[in-house]
Amino acid sequence: MNKTQNFFERVLRITRTTVLSIVVLTVGLSLTILEWHKTVDTVLLEDQLRFEQETDKSLLNIQKQMGTYQQVLRGIKGLFLASDKVNRNEFKVYTEELALEQNFPGILGVGFALSIAPEEREKHIASIRAEGFPGYVMSPEGEREQYTSIIYLEPFSGNNLNAFGFDMYSEKVRRAAMDKSRVSNKLALSGKVSLVQDVERGPISGVLLYLPVYHNNDGQVGVTSKKLYGWVYAPFSMDILMEGILSDKLKINLNIYDGTAINKKTQLYSSMQSAQEFEEVAFQHTEQLVIAQRTWTVVFSANGDFAQSHVNTEGLAVLLLGSSFSILITLLVWSLSSSKNRAEARAEFMNKELSETEFRWKSALSGAEHGVWDWDNLTNSVTFDTKWKSMLGYADDEIKNEFSEWKRLLHPEDWERAEVAIANFVSGKTNIYNLEQRLQAKDGKWIWILCRGDAVSWTDDGRVARSIGTHTDITEQKKLELALTESDLRFRGAFETAAMGIALVGLNGEWIEVNPSLLNMLQYSEEELLKLTFQDITHPEDLNLDLEHLTALVAGEIKSYQMEKRYFCKDGSIVWAFLSVSMVVDIKGKPVHFVSQIENITVRKELQKQVLHQASHDELTGLPNRRFLKDRLARTYELSRRYKRPFALMYIDVDHFKLVNDEYGHDVGDDLLIWLSSKLKSCLRGTDTLARQGGDEFVLILSEIKSSEDATLIANNIFEAISDVFSNGILKRQVSLSIGIAISDPAGDDSIEDLLRKADIALYQVKRAGRNAFKHYQDGDDKSS
Repeated sequence: MNKTQNFFERVLRITRTTVLSIVVLTVGLSLTILEWHKTVDTVLLEDQLRFEQETDKSLLNIQKQMGTYQQVLRGIKGLFLASDKVNRNEFKVYTEELALEQNFPGILGVGFALSIAPEEREKHIASIRAEGFPGYVMSPEGEREQYTSIIYLEPFSGNNLNAFGFDMYSEKVRRAAMDKSRVSNKLALSGKVSLVQDVERGPISGVLLYLPVYHNNDGQVGVTSKKLYGWVYAPFSMDILMEGILSDKLKINLNIYDGTAINKKTQLYSSMQSAQEFEEVAFQHTEQLVIAQRTWTVVFSANGDFAQSHVNTEGLAVLLLGSSFSILITLLVWSLSSSKNRAEARAEFMNKELSETEFRWKSALSGAEHGVWDWDNLTNSVTFDTKWKSMLGYADDEIKNEFSEWKRLLHPEDWERAEVAIANFVSGKTNIYNLEQRLQAKDGKWIWILCRGDAVSWTDDGRVARSIGTHTDITEQKKLELALTESDLRFRGAFETAAMGIALVGLNGEWIEVNPSLLNMLQYSEEELLKLTFQDITHPEDLNLDLEHLTALVAGEIKSYQMEKRYFCKDGSIVWAFLSVSMVVDIKGKPVHFVSQIENITVRKELQKQVLHQASHDELTGLPNRRFLKDRLARTYELSRRYKRPFALMYIDVDHFKLVNDEYGHDVGDDLLIWLSSKLKSCLRGTDTLARQGGDEFVLILSEIKSSEDATLIANNIFEAISDVFSNGILKRQVSLSIGIAISDPAGDDSIEDLLRKADIALYQVKRAGRNAFKHYQDGDDKSS
């Protein structure tokens, strides 16, 4: 009985132990599988984040580089605006100074296409041949309503020679972009074309960037083609362009399409080898960029190499290590159930093994693309994995597992930063260790490394006892940052040395950055101007229009705008400026700030004012001339009829003026006319207009009178004013006048010609009656004359 009972008790214990072990094993494997799924999801998330970082970086680079190319064309347009005529050598010297190949990789060249009317075609061909190009022809042949010809193109060699004389306006895709730039007076990017420079390479996709140049700098929006001088432009082969923009080691695929449709016909560029590769991608992202009024659809996808780094590595590690962990726990439970003492000893050993396994497991999760280090902070011993060493070109046995090895390879200029970061990490001031540093590879080159680390155990006083981390090669990223920095420096150089004012302006009108030319123009110091807004120094009459344009710009209704406006300088004086404003947006299309180009046109405005004054005023007396009088008389007549107000017209003639010229000369006669003009102006009201009709004849418009008595009063004032004797040192004379007056009745039928005729009749009757008097026209006077 006892034997049977003991047998069943042993069977029961064994059964309990077995069941417990199975339960532990089942739970352990279930947790392992769950953790395996989480690890796979983590790896996929990490890939997704890396993919998004690559797409953002590529989009930013495309936008920034295309913006740089646009600035190149604006600079070349500035060359044309600054010169009456740019010859071939000046164009060559200017473009050589740009050093396109070194500073702007991806651009095939820059050129100028002349706009040619049909009747000027033969004359143009002859002029180019006379420059030393006897074989010059315009292509393609044929009769057209408008011609263009590429007359300047640099570098003027190699395949670029194929474009010399080509009429881009003859091809519809190019013509559409050229017309868009002409009408908007802005940069315009063409659709997909095959470049004439690329005929030897076959049908290679290309685009062209255009900016119009106008005669006499007449660049208002919507001007006619007759005022167009031509276009500065730049051709791009998409494959060469993308090589210049993107890193050679781009780890994702890139496809660019013209417009919004995605198909083979609209494809501008593809980094992929086949359509099948496109179908098998794990990650894909589509963005639309607007570049110089043209939409590009950019499709990013992850190729096999991008995702390969994480395939089965972390998940398999978790699965194997988790299974091992579960089996060990199961064995532990079994052992504990068998023997308490043996279990305690075994547990101590297994806990140690499990701790080591945990560390290795966590390090495996860092990914195959990262080098891994495991640092015992108490002993300063470090375990560098194979990837860590191979990243620098070393074999496993060429680097010791010592902290001093890392320090030996660290760039001297990075040690001070690293020392501070390590001290903060070990002391617990920072939770993680994160540092960008340079390590020297076996071949002597410096490799940029992103080092990240986290603590896994601590001492009793809270210091880090052990830490695990990764090394990631970020050399290519640093090269891109350096390239972007150099591009920014080139822009900064142009910004600082530009002859015109340039400013970055905030969305609320605050000045963010201003260049020296703008400070000189407005007479402010940088500190003073940055405390103001553009609204503070804008002339009130110009402010509303400027703000309306800005509102439309922010709303996306327009891409840029230009206007003439006035600014107040620090000393209160006014400068006229030609303002061009565009907007910078972030990667999501949200406005960041405005870019304003401000050209001082005060001298031009003064010249325009002088020219207009000279065209409408008498050179001798400064009075309005016959042309001005005609316009003013028409305006006065119109207002008289509209508001039912009468006005008076006076014909004034100097008595015996011809005798003065004949006896004393024209210089004395001119002095007398100047003196008389001054006397007549002293009798005028603010609304009156006095003009010199020619010779000794003057016309006076009295625009606001209540009756003919008002005209009589003015006439009497005139005779009183000339009662003074004229004297210029040669001639001393009492001047007399004959004046004929006609009154315009707003209810009457008299035309302007009728009024002039009536005033002339009244004047004639004064002269016939003996001169030195004035007379109102009366009905019937024309019969007696």
